[in-house]
Amino acid sequence: MSTSNKEDSEQRQADQFAVEIIRADGTHETAAVDRVNWLKQIEQLISANCLDSVDLRDGSIMFVDDLGCSKGLPDNTQATALYHKVCKPGTTHRIKGDVVISRDEDFP
Repeated sequence: MSTSNKEDSEQRQADQFAVEIIRADGTHETAAVDRVNWLKQIEQLISANCLDSVDLRDGSIMFVDDLGCSKGLPDNTQATALYHKVCKPGTTHRIKGDVVISRDEDFP
């Protein structure tokens, strides 16, 4: 790879960050999100138009579809378990639909 191509590749990587998607069916995916338009891209990754965020208190943020319940989305067992780890004991709210998890440091 030429120096110019290598620099272009490194710049593209610097302009993006990786996120993990946890689907309601339990599957995991990884995607690259642009730093400039990250909010819209995260919404598109999980088919949401209104996001809420959960600080997982481990340096990660979980983005959820804030309308998941009203849309009738299925329970996301894995995301709910992560949520309950940081909630007050006895919390029963469940995360519905797909979620995106990313490192807090990736956001401006």
